[in-house]
Amino acid sequence: MDPITAFATAQAAVAGVKAAVSLYKDAKAVGKDVGSIASEITHGLGKFFEAQEAVCKAGQDIEGKIIKTKSVDMQAFENVMRVRQLQEYERELKELLIYHTPMAGVWEDFQLERQRIREKKAEEDAQQRRLEAKQRKLRQEFEEKIVMYGVIAGSVLFAVSVVSYMFYWIAEQSGR
Repeated sequence: MDPITAFATAQAAVAGVKAAVSLYKDAKAVGKDVGSIASEITHGLGKFFEAQEAVCKAGQDIEGKIIKTKSVDMQAFENVMRVRQLQEYERELKELLIYHTPMAGVWEDFQLERQRIREKKAEEDAQQRRLEAKQRKLRQEFEEKIVMYGVIAGSVLFAVSVVSYMFYWIAEQSGR
């Protein structure tokens, strides 16, 4: 997903969460069931965080590429502004969740779980990089051995050919 689409998705998710929180407050004030609204809030938060991650990933992917229609300064400024706006949205969502819903403790639990998952993912990524490096090393060693054994086999074949020719030549000289 490109960063602009992901950013628009994040904006829509924030608007959806705000509307759900407002609906939650109204429903609670008149004594209606708010269980389904809490589900909408959770769904909206999930969409926001997916879009936020997509924006950050897209920004990292773009770093290595040059966009020819924009100046470097414009591209950098847009990336920074999108990230800052997402940080502001996250702060707003945190406040909505803590102060305007009965899910105040969820934010702290969410932060701990997010950190745990990020650490686990970082470890898995590091392990994958180590595995790939090991595979590259083994492939390189295999290729080097193939070359070495090819040279040895070629040398032995050449030596056998020379010795065979010498015996043939000696046999020819003896028969004359």
